[in-house]
Amino acid sequence: MLRHVMGSLKIFQRSQESQTTHPVDLGHHTYWGVLAITFIGPFLLGFHHSLSFNKRWRGLLKSALLILCVYAPWDMWFTHMGVWSFHESYFSGVYIGNLPLEELLFFIATPFACLFVLECIRYYFPSLNISAQDSNKKFWSKVITFLFLLVGLYLIIRNPTGWYTLSAVITGCMGLMYLQRSRKKEYLQILVTWIILLIPFYVCNGILTGIHFWEYPLFNFDQVNIDNAVVRYNNLENSALRIWSVPAEDFFYGLGFYSIGVAHYRSKEN
Repeated sequence: MLRHVMGSLKIFQRSQESQTTHPVDLGHHTYWGVLAITFIGPFLLGFHHSLSFNKRWRGLLKSALLILCVYAPWDMWFTHMGVWSFHESYFSGVYIGNLPLEELLFFIATPFACLFVLECIRYYFPSLNISAQDSNKKFWSKVITFLFLLVGLYLIIRNPTGWYTLSAVITGCMGLMYLQRSRKKEYLQILVTWIILLIPFYVCNGILTGIHFWEYPLFNFDQVNIDNAVVRYNNLENSALRIWSVPAEDFFYGLGFYSIGVAHYRSKEN
């Protein structure tokens, strides 16, 4: 009798653990949840009169569509090549080509959120503008840029033949260098915005790359195969360095479409 009771308690404990292990696992709605987190806040706050952000919807939409036109073919190609794949348990089941619908909407929602944060930084911190005589701000913007480039070089050294490593790092660094040359006055604002964006970036990408991402080490230098992820990566094509569950290359992948969005959006604003 006691054995049956203890067995029942163990089963109950295991069921409780399974219920609490993945609190952000929403099944087929998981990616929709990430999109909602990304988009809804900036969208609602964008109506605030101080920014009037949503009134610029034409420029925002054009910037997002440009990113979609660049990144969707890249995404489709790498999916076909097996650089990454998608876990069907976390999608609605609607596909366009070989990509889930949610993946394509990611390239609309994320640039919108990024540009919203940039506008907030520009509005509330105009002092970050770099004047021709401001050597201190120029120095720090160069230091930050150099550190980003150094990290990119390190990733390439770790896996010089990885498709994701090479493409993400080159795209991100090229975008960064372009902004440094073309947006000199606001370049420090652009850098600070990206650094701030890394907080929600690693939360959202953490969910996508390993539902319970916080259970992984902050820096993982060993190859990790994470099955319980929305997007699953082929470690042969990346540096095998992860921040929690997020491949380090995602930093440059995101930096690339952030740079494209900023370059297009700000060129239309000025």
